[in-house]
Amino acid sequence: MNVKIIGAGLGRTGTLSLKLALERLGYGPCLHMSNFAADPRLCQFWLEELAADHPDWPLLAAGHTSLVDWPACLFVEQLLRQSPTAKVVFTERDFDSWYQSISETVFPALRWARMLSEEKSPDFIRLVKKVIFEKTFAEKFDRESAFELYYAHRNHIVGLVPAEQLLLFDVRDGWEPLCEFLQCEVPKEDFPRENAAGEFFGMLSRMRGKRILKGS
Repeated sequence: MNVKIIGAGLGRTGTLSLKLALERLGYGPCLHMSNFAADPRLCQFWLEELAADHPDWPLLAAGHTSLVDWPACLFVEQLLRQSPTAKVVFTERDFDSWYQSISETVFPALRWARMLSEEKSPDFIRLVKKVIFEKTFAEKFDRESAFELYYAHRNHIVGLVPAEQLLLFDVRDGWEPLCEFLQCEVPKEDFPRENAAGEFFGMLSRMRGKRILKGS
C-alpha cells in the first residue's frame, strides 16, 4: 500500500483544505469524502468492503497517496497496519466552532438522509448513513454526545500514533507547520481555504444537479 499521509481529523475540521494542500505538495491523489459524493461506484466499492469481516485496505486505498476525512479518519489504526511509516495529520478545531458547523451542515443532512428508505437511498447516502450517522455519531446529535465523541477520537489518535509520526494541525496556521512536518518547501501561494459552512448545502445542490442523489 502506497499511502504516505493519513488524515485522522473528523469532517468539518478543515479536511478539504488539507486535501488540496497535500495534493499541492505532491501527496495526491488524496481521497476525501467529496470524492465519494462524485463517484457512486466508489461508494458501492467501500460499502461492500466495509461490510466484509476483513476489509481489503490496500485495495480500498489503491491509487491514493493520502486519505483524509470520512471514511478514512475512522480507520487510522487499520490503515497504519498496512502503512506503518505513514505520517498522520490530525486536523483539529475548537470544539464549539466545530459543533456549530456540524449542527448547521452535517446534522441536517443526516436527518434528511435518515428519512430515506434503504431501497431509495443512493450509494452515497448509504455510505453517509453507515460511516457518519451510525459509526461516528451513533445516531446521537446532542452537544454532550458530540463533545465526548470528539475528544475520545482525538485521545485515541494521540495514543495510537507515535509522536514523531503525528501532527496536530489547525488549518488556520497555514503552510508552515504542515511543511515542516512533511519536510518540504513552503509554497508561495496562499494555503487553500475550502468548504466553509455556508458552502456545504451548495455542494449538496450540485450533487442533486448531477443526479448523484437521484431519487432524493
